[in-house]
Amino acid sequence: MKNLLGLSLAVLMALASPASAQDVAAFLRSADQAIGASRVNSVRFSTTGWMGAVGQNIADGQDWPRSTVKSYEMTIDYPSNSSHEDYVQVQGNYPAQGATRIEGEQRTNVFVSGTDAWTLNAQGQGVAQPAAAELRQFMIRISPHGFIKSALAANDATLMDRYVQSLNRTLKVVSFTVMGKYRVSGEFN
Repeated sequence: MKNLLGLSLAVLMALASPASAQDVAAFLRSADQAIGASRVNSVRFSTTGWMGAVGQNIADGQDWPRSTVKSYEMTIDYPSNSSHEDYVQVQGNYPAQGATRIEGEQRTNVFVSGTDAWTLNAQGQGVAQPAAAELRQFMIRISPHGFIKSALAANDATLMDRYVQSLNRTLKVVSFTVMGKYRVSGEFN
């Protein structure tokens, strides 16, 4: 019985352990082939929707204050590690008390290139935002193409299977460290 239990535990550990480095590389090359990440130099995302600040509701049970986003566009240039976000907000569902109201349309333009980040003010002049550079670079690296590019370049990428009960299926999960300090994971179906 003791040997059977030990053998069962060893089999379970082998099934749950991360894949080898060769398996990770092969999986990432397959994902790269599927979406063409290594052939993509730039992407542009556009959408509409809303923005809200988590936890800023005035009382329990109320919705978070939010603004309507009439237009949003993000352009990423991977070779230069740069991006530009341009979006227009209008007043949303802000409650009567508390939150700042947006009068008319408010356009925001934010940029990053390497370690430099800036925003354009209403007069079109650049305003340095050095503290924002790291987050904006992070967003480049976790975009769909950026994630695969970064994972392929990482020396600590791992691949595991994760069963998702609500989907009743197993997904592949790639994890690695980005920018030398953030551990990120991506699920692949």
